[in-house]
Amino acid sequence: MTNAGAAPDTTLRLARCGARDAGAAYGLKRGDLLIGLDGAPWQGGADALSRRVAAAGRPVALTFQRGTALVTVMVRRADLGPWERAPLSQITPADQPLPDPLGLVNWEIMRRADGTHELFSRSSSMLALIAPALWLAQMRLWTWLATLILALALALSGGPLLMLAVWFAAGLHLWRAAAGHLRAARLAEGYRPLGIIAARTEAEACRLWAELHPGARFRFGGAVPPAEAQALG
Repeated sequence: MTNAGAAPDTTLRLARCGARDAGAAYGLKRGDLLIGLDGAPWQGGADALSRRVAAAGRPVALTFQRGTALVTVMVRRADLGPWERAPLSQITPADQPLPDPLGLVNWEIMRRADGTHELFSRSSSMLALIAPALWLAQMRLWTWLATLILALALALSGGPLLMLAVWFAAGLHLWRAAAGHLRAARLAEGYRPLGIIAARTEAEACRLWAELHPGARFRFGGAVPPAEAQALG
């Protein structure tokens, strides 16, 4: 449903967000109400949204209201699913302001059958670029770490320049493909994707996710109690 002629006092709501819709990869849901773009209140139609996102030439922060919680994701496209008009009067006052887009990155949230959550940044990591071995150890990508150590050992006979070339190539590869490797590793551990949340830090991403899913238990951070999540919000 496009709404090129939407009145200026309306916003957009996802009329559907099924498995085949782009918004599903972000964990968006039917009924999510678009209330902000890059930290500013949004009103207008689907065509206007498409033009704004396309003109930005970079990921933009879309903030949705879901019940009393806010959901922000960084996107490069506006066709997340069929949109429908929604009057601005349907927006309820939120306890927190619209997030400033500066520094926001997408964090992918995954969950295992036992309810344990895991998350990782979808953005490129400077640490992966300059210190790939350290980054691999931090991310617990042991197979890739062993492969890098083996490659460095084999390059040892070629001298420091060859070892430096291997190190640089590994860092460049991880800079470009880190998120894919992390996702594959977590899938192999039994985790399945749930959605994406935009945040500046891992702790903030955990808190924001716990506001949507009270009591969510993270692999290394434990559960964020609902009362604490509300207080931190």
